[in-house]
Amino acid sequence: MSTAAKKTTKGPNVPFRTSTPCPIEWLRLDLTNPRLQTGDEYDLRTESELITILAEISALDELVLSICTNTFIPLEPLIVHGPDGGPYTVLEGNRRLASIKLINDPVLADEVGIRVPRVTDAVRASIAKLPVYRVRDPDEAREFIGFKHINGPQRWDAYAKARYVTDWYRQANGSIGIDEIADKMGDNNQTLRSYIYAVLMLDQAEVAKVWEKSDRPPVRGRFGFSHLYTAITRAEFQRFLGMTDGWSNTPSLNPIKKKYLPALAETLTYLYGSKSAARAPLIKSQNPDLKDLGGALVNDNALQVLRSGGTLEEARDAMKDASSAFEDALTAANLRLNRALVLMTRYTGGKPRVEELVEEIYTAADMLKTMTNKRASRIRK
Repeated sequence: MSTAAKKTTKGPNVPFRTSTPCPIEWLRLDLTNPRLQTGDEYDLRTESELITILAEISALDELVLSICTNTFIPLEPLIVHGPDGGPYTVLEGNRRLASIKLINDPVLADEVGIRVPRVTDAVRASIAKLPVYRVRDPDEAREFIGFKHINGPQRWDAYAKARYVTDWYRQANGSIGIDEIADKMGDNNQTLRSYIYAVLMLDQAEVAKVWEKSDRPPVRGRFGFSHLYTAITRAEFQRFLGMTDGWSNTPSLNPIKKKYLPALAETLTYLYGSKSAARAPLIKSQNPDLKDLGGALVNDNALQVLRSGGTLEEARDAMKDASSAFEDALTAANLRLNRALVLMTRYTGGKPRVEELVEEIYTAADMLKTMTNKRASRIRK
């Protein structure tokens, strides 16, 4: 068939709002699939690129194996939209469609790194046509897709959920509030409120060019979105960010006042780090790091420590009186030394660096003993 002929060929005219079999060749993956919202930026131009990313984040290999073992079981239709005659873009069911495309394309499967088992005639027959449910507009499917992946059986991760509901809120342009979205999703409005506020803040920082996700230092795992949406529920972070008006059911798309944008940049840098500022993230564990960071942001001494490049541990010390900080440091040192004493039974000797460390510790301990004795004698006098 010539290229010109392909351009004029039309597919099946799938009716609206009814489950209808549709040949696989008339179905297209959604390059803006919400499942791709992981905190990393993807500039996708082709279905092959999309399938590669889905293989990394959504276990396509398991679904490929299941289909090849059991055939495709059409438990629910794919939700699609598009012009009469297609092609139809899949709004819901991209993971299933991507797996089937891998089964049909061994070369692509090999490039993606997914092994496709032997494909029987029964498997091929089961994936030749897929049941689809066509909607007139993507908004028609929003509630169903949102419920399924936000509070339903096949949940996305927090950042993908947050992006989905925030895009919904934005596109509503003031005609719907957070409470109404939460009701439609069957979710807690406080959770969705934190999601939406956090995404709006991230986007505001990016647009204002005060902080960018792409500037984060490389870290293992996915974007720690929960750090931000949990932080902004704490009074200390709200105070630092100027969130004095309280929560709104219909927040501004720019929830942080302009004069507090530097504070937003500072907060995001402490939470996630910044390559350009040579700053590693301060949050290693939400408990107690998030609480302590919030306390440091509203403590003049601790905040100065952070702004001077200090660690969160140093900021913690700055929030204590000098005696308490000294005692805590000694307690931590004592715990480490006790552990070293336990491990010493397994040390066979002969390492010069170990001997140097022992000598340094001895010298430091002797100095501590001398100084504390002197101060104790002054008090007695």
